[in-house]
Amino acid sequence: MRRFLTIAGVFFLLTLTLVQAGICAAPLQLLTMEEAALPEARNFGFAAALRSDGPSITARDLEVTAGDRTFPLEVSFAPRDGSQVDVNTLKLECLKSSNIDLTPRIKPYADKDGVKVDSISLPPGSYRFRVAISDFKGRFSEKEFTVRVTVNY
Repeated sequence: MRRFLTIAGVFFLLTLTLVQAGICAAPLQLLTMEEAALPEARNFGFAAALRSDGPSITARDLEVTAGDRTFPLEVSFAPRDGSQVDVNTLKLECLKSSNIDLTPRIKPYADKDGVKVDSISLPPGSYRFRVAISDFKGRFSEKEFTVRVTVNY
């Protein structure tokens, strides 16, 4: 019995270590199927210019094959004029007919240097996202990027 408990304890600790390392972690489902099916946002040619007097934001457009199932997402922040990035002001939205606030979903993956998620899953489709953040001087920046998840037949 004692040997069984020792083996079970070692197995539990190994499993816990793998989960913490992200090896067994499930991908972050960024949008539900219902959210993904919402109509795209329309700007009707009156889109306001994105503000960029705050931290520098780097986010690139992505092309993903649905067969890949998951993909990494990285958005980088860089302070401007020595004022540090205020992570508490981070906001990520999916631009749909009614914008979807994804901030609570990605907040655990964010720090002053950016957002880094190793494994994200999205239903097939094309999605526009807007990320916004400010610095401790109150200067604000935002950036849009697109993720296209295509079905490979």
